Amino acid sequence: ILGILIAAQFAVPFSMIQSRENILSNGDLFRLKTRPIDPADPFQGRYVRLSFENNYIPYSEEDHPDIDYKARIYATIELGEDGFTHFTEWHHEKPTKGHFLKTRALGRRTEWNSETKKSIYKGLQLDIPFDRYYMDEAKAPRAEQLVRNSTRSTNCWVNIRILNGKAVIEDVFAEGQSLHILAEEEK
Repeated sequence: ILGILIAAQFAVPFSMIQSRENILSNGDLFRLKTRPIDPADPFQGRYVRLSFENNYIPYSEEDHPDIDYKARIYATIELGEDGFTHFTEWHHEKPTKGHFLKTRALGRRTEWNSETKKSIYKGLQLDIPFDRYYMDEAKAPRAEQLVRNSTRSTNCWVNIRILNGKAVIEDVFAEGQSLHILAEEEK
């Protein structure tokens, strides 16, 4: 029994790592615009928190889907003319073709318009299942500074790999370069 318990303790983390590595190796590459910040978590370490610009499926206010909050959905994705990924529609069932992300619906997405002083309806907001990019403790402070500078110019994005609806962050870019490379160059 002890041997089975020990094997299980090694099998669970190994299968999680194997799943992530499979997505990174075999998944399709997508880019999402982001505005990251770099907080610290005393239990999990330094990370870059990612806030995505296009985390919604566009709908008119009249056509807003009647869907429960936090309902499990599959959001289809397409490459936009700007070279970044955009969500296009949603399904309750797993799509049989095209690229998609398994996620949850968060209700209406609105943005504040400072000129008209009104909220503008954008569509169905999505719960992006990856919002933290963990970094080496030594590199994180420099990465934070680089990210702050690049978000002022809105030149920041994240590369993700998607396979069968599951996504893994491959890298975060600021000023057109990987955070890891930028942080190492400063040394």
